[in-house]
Amino acid sequence: MSLHIEILISTMFKEDLSFLEPMFQHNDINDFDIIIVNQTTEDKFLTSENSKIKVINSLERGSPASRNLAIQNATKDICLMSDDDIVYQSNLLKTIEMAYANCPEASMISFEAIDEDGQLYTNYYPEGEHTKETLKRIYTWVITFRRSVFKEEQIYFNHYFGVGSVFKGVTEYVFLRNAYDKGLLMHHVAETIVMHPNESSGRRMGGDNAIYARAAMHQRFYGNLSYLWLVKYIFFLVRHRFIAFKEIIYKFSVGIKGIKMYKTLKSQGKIDELHEY
Repeated sequence: MSLHIEILISTMFKEDLSFLEPMFQHNDINDFDIIIVNQTTEDKFLTSENSKIKVINSLERGSPASRNLAIQNATKDICLMSDDDIVYQSNLLKTIEMAYANCPEASMISFEAIDEDGQLYTNYYPEGEHTKETLKRIYTWVITFRRSVFKEEQIYFNHYFGVGSVFKGVTEYVFLRNAYDKGLLMHHVAETIVMHPNESSGRRMGGDNAIYARAAMHQRFYGNLSYLWLVKYIFFLVRHRFIAFKEIIYKFSVGIKGIKMYKTLKSQGKIDELHEY
């Protein structure tokens, strides 16, 4: 029996559905059910007359809020996370169906992306079962998961990690790591399903937002070992010329602030690590 796949698209300030055309130029859009969460203002609502395209206009801000709203409203077997600036590659439906047929016990399957030059978007780990380390190479728009399992386990995006949030980054890793820590079988398939433009907030490794968010994330999962990680990470950034030698002290202070902010939010009861959403 074929799976019903639902694509969950996060976008902002859209007033018509024309942005979908380039996304599905290599596929039949009618093969999929689609949920669009359009973060907007009251005077710029998006509508759909297509029964397979559901639009939710939201006055909230931040990518975690958008993605969680999409997940909450999803109804089909498999969810595929998405943004509005990607182009799906040919045979998207068959690729996803085949992956779940070959790994029927998987609760989550990740795929691969290419950039505008046709090169792999990142240096993916080999195909197979995910580990804590391999999940670090997975961006949102190659993530698929069984909706029923994630709903039962209450796995959502943490509101504090992601674009428009306190920690502006590592949103995917926190989401996937929570699923991993609950013992779900998570698998990677070395098949390309999407092209994503070269620029991505997740790739700005030496930026303040990236350091701030990654330091907080390590505090979340590794406690005070995050301080040791931060030292190693800053020198990694210097060694690979993501930052200049003269920036070491400043960038280290940015990471310390991220760790302290996470600890403050947790001490105030604003972050519940058992129910992150």
